[in-house]
Amino acid sequence: MYDSAPSEQGDLPLRWSRVEASWRRKRQKRLDLLQDLARRVLGRELVSGGGPESYENTVAESVLRAVRQYQDQRPRSERCAPPTFGECCAVTPGLSAVRSLSSSAGGLLSPMLQHAGLVKDEVDVDPEDLLCEDVRCWLSSTSRGELERHLGFYRQVLMRPEVFAEDPRFFHLLVFLCERLEELLGRLSVTSRDCATQLAKVISIGKELLDGLLPVLLLSICDLLDGPTPLLSIETLLSSIETPIDGFAKLWDLDCGRILYELLRSQHFRDFWELRSDRGDRGQTKLLDLWLELRHSWVDALDEGEDLALGSGIHQLFRSKSSREVQQQYLDLYKQLDNLIKFLSMVAHYRRLANIAGDAAMYHLRSTLHHLLQEIEIAVANTLALVSRIMEEVRRTVMNITSGNAKGATGRTLTWLGRLQMIDELSVARSATSLLEAIQELRFLSSDSRLPELRKSCQQSLQQICEITASVEFRSRCAEVPPTALLAPDVFVGDDVESPKEDQKLEIFEVAGARIGPPAHMEAAAAQPLEALRQPLPPSEASRSTPPSELQGKECQQDEQDRFYELFFAAVLPLLGDGTSISIEQATSLLQKGGLSEQQQQEAFESVGAEQDLESEELRRVLERMARVQDGDQASGAGAPRRIPWIHGLLWDGRRLRIGEGFYAP
Repeated sequence: MYDSAPSEQGDLPLRWSRVEASWRRKRQKRLDLLQDLARRVLGRELVSGGGPESYENTVAESVLRAVRQYQDQRPRSERCAPPTFGECCAVTPGLSAVRSLSSSAGGLLSPMLQHAGLVKDEVDVDPEDLLCEDVRCWLSSTSRGELERHLGFYRQVLMRPEVFAEDPRFFHLLVFLCERLEELLGRLSVTSRDCATQLAKVISIGKELLDGLLPVLLLSICDLLDGPTPLLSIETLLSSIETPIDGFAKLWDLDCGRILYELLRSQHFRDFWELRSDRGDRGQTKLLDLWLELRHSWVDALDEGEDLALGSGIHQLFRSKSSREVQQQYLDLYKQLDNLIKFLSMVAHYRRLANIAGDAAMYHLRSTLHHLLQEIEIAVANTLALVSRIMEEVRRTVMNITSGNAKGATGRTLTWLGRLQMIDELSVARSATSLLEAIQELRFLSSDSRLPELRKSCQQSLQQICEITASVEFRSRCAEVPPTALLAPDVFVGDDVESPKEDQKLEIFEVAGARIGPPAHMEAAAAQPLEALRQPLPPSEASRSTPPSELQGKECQQDEQDRFYELFFAAVLPLLGDGTSISIEQATSLLQKGGLSEQQQQEAFESVGAEQDLESEELRRVLERMARVQDGDQASGAGAPRRIPWIHGLLWDGRRLRIGEGFYAP
């Protein structure tokens, strides 16, 4: 009859088979859940295989590197071979009687054993591997919709830690992936060319460059890591400072780790990386002190005929006196990175200001901004030069090892050779090139050549706001009287602008260097009842054809007249001309606003011999003649006038020049 109980020796394979079957069912359940999630979010199932080996996009390239590193370091489950048919017969009740049929019944029982979970399926893929392979397949897509769908999918996976969090490093990879996709999506979403956007781009690419340089700092000539190589990123290093992480256990006790620690803990790095900081000292950092200390201590050790100590963190291949130059270049790299991060942290402050005040503020600060951009370019060039020299020495050492000119490679040396594959010089060069291109674009957006565009845009926007706000149709819709500052803004030019009265509840603000405030003649309109505003507006001062009866400017001394003309040219020449001169037609319009007849206008132009465009000095002589004509006492034109000219729409109080709405009227 059949055996009633399995032997003790056969009990182990049976237990293994049941555990293996349970594991396979759990894995299949996770796969089914992942594919179901992909069908709902992406509209397709995840696929494996394919995809390019590199990308032109720096963000996609960093994602691909992280995926490769995770796949290479992911521990593979050591799974035993499934039990043979004979073992199953030995441990399974009822099968011992057919032991002799093993050779002929194998094909019949194999499907049965697979169904029972005792034999593995041919398809053997984990959800983590499938997702990584799928990333490599679609990452070359630059479609915004595709990026949004995949970003939503990875977030959904992160929201299910009870299913997919068996490997914490897999979740770290997903977080890194989401951050990079958000960054790439932000770039694709940007359609405007403004300084705030470009400043944000400079900061983003600067972070990419720093992330790409981390393998050079940790792996090029150093022996800082132990155990499996963790994911090399700024976030991982910052986390390891607070909480120990495998691979970084000895890092912070070595010289190279100490100087890296000071770099990451500096105030300007925390400003640049937007980290919370509890340190108030923004003066000299400890990094430069430590850089000087290590530089001298390493040189002293070599001068005494000794190699660098194990505590330096330098790999044994580069501790000797023959590697003195590359040791100093490695330390200098930290100094240049410290400078680069300091300058980039200043860009973050400019970005916040640009978000508030716009391109006009960046144009106003263009001299200091352009100096900062130049310093960043110099720091990037110095950093790349040092990286190139260090990697040149590394390549020379690798060639010596592989050609057999060096001593037999130890285990630490083989590990170092394997980790060198994580250094991507091409990616670093791409990030640096992108950073320099972004700086050039930012320099153009804040240059003098954009001033006409900024002024025109500002004037058009203000004019449109004024026209709409002052219209009867708009005011009839309002439940309350619109603020008078928006009905017809005046432009103030000058110093010591007085604050508005308290009962006006208005403020003076600046737009592209021009101060905007409430017009005096609109104060009465603010006190009118709402019903009166619904009636047709009376003709404004700008629409009146007859100027005031007294066409005389303010009587003032010569120094005040010089101040008036200085502010007049600064405000009017950019509006009517090219900034340095105006045409005869525009000058004629000014004389008409001063009440001069056609004959008086012609005489004024003939007095200075003007035929085409008038420079500022010629225009001043024309305006001085107009002032004498308006004064009446000195109509003959001899000597300096006692008054400044009266021009409709211009108001001068001795300190400031106000350009009212009447100045723009025909």
